[in-house]
Amino acid sequence: MRQPIDIDYVNKAILGMVSPLLGLVTSYQEQIEWHLRVASLLVGLLVGIMSLVSMVRKLRKR
Repeated sequence: MRQPIDIDYVNKAILGMVSPLLGLVTSYQEQIEWHLRVASLLVGLLVGIMSLVSMVRKLRKR
């Protein structure tokens, strides 16, 4: 017969896995933020370039 699941044991196991991950994310927080800023800048530039190309194509068709 199976033993019932011990919720306290499961909570400790989850906490034991999450706490090192949280420490890792906290230590790399500045680098992660920098990469997110650069990525958003690149996406913004790409959207601007695509808009400019679209506007130029519309002007040439006239």
